[in-house]
Amino acid sequence: MSYTAVTVGALLIVEIILIISAIALIFVLVNNGFLPARLIESASVGFTPILRVYLSQSPPDKEGLAVLLEQWETTTVSTPFTFDGTDRLFVVGPDGQLLAAQPADIFGTGQIGRTLDTQVISGMAGPLQAALSGEDDPKKLFVVDSPGEQVVLIIPVWDADHEQVLGVLGGLADYPTITSVFGDSLPILGGSLLILTIIAGLTGTLFGYLAARGPVRRLNRLFEVARAWSLGKFTEFVEDPEGDELGQLTQQLNHMAQKLEQLLETRRELAVVEERNRLARELHDSVKQQAFAAAAQISGIRALLRQDPSAAEAHLIETEHIIDQLRQELTGLIFELRPSSLDGQGLAQALDNYAIEWSRQNRIGAKFHQEDERPLPIEIEQALFRIVQEALSNVARHSMAGKVVIDLRFNLDHLILTLSDDGQSFEPESPPSGFGLRSMKQRTESLGGKFTIAAVPGGGTTLTCEIPIPQSNGNGQE
Repeated sequence: MSYTAVTVGALLIVEIILIISAIALIFVLVNNGFLPARLIESASVGFTPILRVYLSQSPPDKEGLAVLLEQWETTTVSTPFTFDGTDRLFVVGPDGQLLAAQPADIFGTGQIGRTLDTQVISGMAGPLQAALSGEDDPKKLFVVDSPGEQVVLIIPVWDADHEQVLGVLGGLADYPTITSVFGDSLPILGGSLLILTIIAGLTGTLFGYLAARGPVRRLNRLFEVARAWSLGKFTEFVEDPEGDELGQLTQQLNHMAQKLEQLLETRRELAVVEERNRLARELHDSVKQQAFAAAAQISGIRALLRQDPSAAEAHLIETEHIIDQLRQELTGLIFELRPSSLDGQGLAQALDNYAIEWSRQNRIGAKFHQEDERPLPIEIEQALFRIVQEALSNVARHSMAGKVVIDLRFNLDHLILTLSDDGQSFEPESPPSGFGLRSMKQRTESLGGKFTIAAVPGGGTTLTCEIPIPQSNGNGQE
C-alpha cells in the first residue's frame, strides 16, 4: 500500500504541475500579445488570397463576401487560422466602408455599405486605420477590449503585387482569461487525473507486491528463527545470502546465535566438570572413607577370627553396618546421575512413556517396539534416552512426518536402536549437519558405537545406533 500511495501521489503531483504550467504558459502568451500576433500572421496567409478575389473587383463583390463569411462562420476552413462559432467576422473596404459582416447586425442594423463607426468597439479605430494605411506589424493590428473581454484582430488584404491595401478582414473573439482557460481545461484535467490514478494505482500495487515480496519472505524466515532462539534453540540459523542491510543483519544475528550456542556448550561443559568435581569430593569424603573403614574392620576380623571369635563377630556386624552405609551413599550418587525420566523404570518403559507423551504433544503418531531386554549401564541408558529425545525433537521441527517408529533390539553382544519417520527427507548427497545430529553421533561414538542416517527423498528418514553391550563376569561385575 505504501508503494501504491507513493506512486499515485508522485505521478498526480507531476500531472498537476504540468497542467498548471501549460495553463500559465498559455495565459502569458495571450497577455503579452504573442498569440494574437501569431493568429494575425496565420490568418493573413490563409484568408487574404481568397478575399483578394472579391476585393479586387470594382466595385467589390459584397454578395460574394457575405456568402464567404457565412461559410467561414459555419464550417471549418483548412487554413492556419479559423474562427469558431462564437467569433464575429467583418470586411472593410479601403475607404472604410463596411462591405460584409457575419452576423450582419454586429455593428447595428443597416450598416452594410456605410462607413464603419469605429466607436462601436472600443480601441478598434487604431488597428483599423493602421491596417488601411499599409501597416504589416502584427503587434499593431490587434487590440484587447478589456471591459468586454474581447480581442479585435485586423488583417490587411493586399493586392497581388503587395502595393495597395484592397481592404481588411476583421475578427472579434472572446479574449482568454485564467478562468476561461482553466474552465476549458478542467474536463481534460479531470479525465487525465482519473486515468492516471488508475494506471498509477495498478502500477504501484504491482511494483509494491513484487518489491516487497522478497523482504517479507526473508523477514518471516527471520521471525521463525528468532522464535526458535527464544526457546533456546540456538542451532537454528537464517539462510540469507543477500548482501543488503537485511542480509548483513541476519549474518550478525547468526553470528550472535553461534556465540550463544558456544557459550551454552561451554556452560554445559563447565557444569559437567563441576559435577565431576562434586562427585569426586563426595566419593572422597564419604564413600572412600567408609570403604577404608570397612577394609580396616575386615583386617581386624581376620586377626581376631581365631583368637577371639566373639570379638570378630562384633567387628563383622560393624563392617556390615559400614557397607550398608556405603551402599546407601552409592545409591544416592547413582540416583543423581540417572536421568529423571528413567527414575523408577527401565529404559524400555521410559522410552515407551516418552513416545506416548511426545505423540500427544506434537500430534504425530509414535510407537515403541522392543525385542528382548537386558540390564544396561546407566551411561548407555542415559545416552540412548537422550538420542531418542533429540531425534524426536528433530522430527517435530523439520520432517512434517505423520508417523514415527522407535525400535530397540538386543543381539548377543550389542543393541540396535532404530528411529524411522515417514516425513520429508533430505538429498542423500547433501545430508544435514546440525548440532542435534552431531550430538547424537558423538553420544553414540563415545560408547564405542556406530551412528548412521539413511534417507529416501520423500520417503522418510531412518536413524540407527549400534552400541556394544559390556559383558559381565561371574561376580556380576563388568
